Amino acid sequence: MTTLILDASPTPDHPAARAAAALEDVYRRRGAAVTLVRLADLDLAPCNGCFGCWTKTPGECLVEDDARGLAAKVVAADTVAVAGPLAFGAWGSIAKSAIDRLICLILPHFTTVGGEVHHQRRYERYPRWIGLGTMPSTNAKAEAIFRRVIDGNAINMHYPAHASAVLVGEADAAPLAEQLVAVVEGAA
Repeated sequence: MTTLILDASPTPDHPAARAAAALEDVYRRRGAAVTLVRLADLDLAPCNGCFGCWTKTPGECLVEDDARGLAAKVVAADTVAVAGPLAFGAWGSIAKSAIDRLICLILPHFTTVGGEVHHQRRYERYPRWIGLGTMPSTNAKAEAIFRRVIDGNAINMHYPAHASAVLVGEADAAPLAEQLVAVVEGAA
């Protein structure tokens, strides 16, 4: 089992970094081969919406930065977990920039899933997906939005199993990490 953990924390002492470390610990104890990537250390430009990854270089972004290697790691992993701060119920800028650049992993063509229009798959196999967001204080509306964002991403990106949770304040990340891993790995 290969696991890619994307640490989208702005600083190494941020609660999201602790969340990423907790996820890493759970997977290592389960015997997974784990790669932890600190997104803030990568050269990641925001998606410019050119769709060249669909038309000119299918499956690969035209922008020559670290997103190319990241997309390859994502599609090769059995499970991908993202831990990062939330803003208004959605990923903060670091995670958002990285996740937007994964659009190259799906096709520009559409299909209907559950009565909604979504992109078709580019690859036969996609990883399971975990989203572990962090917020300084409880906000039920923002947490509900985050769950819907993760659910929508999972449909559009063809993730076979997914789970999400929000870590609030300085709470211990270990129990949430255990719970999330149990959900996505139990669905496998």
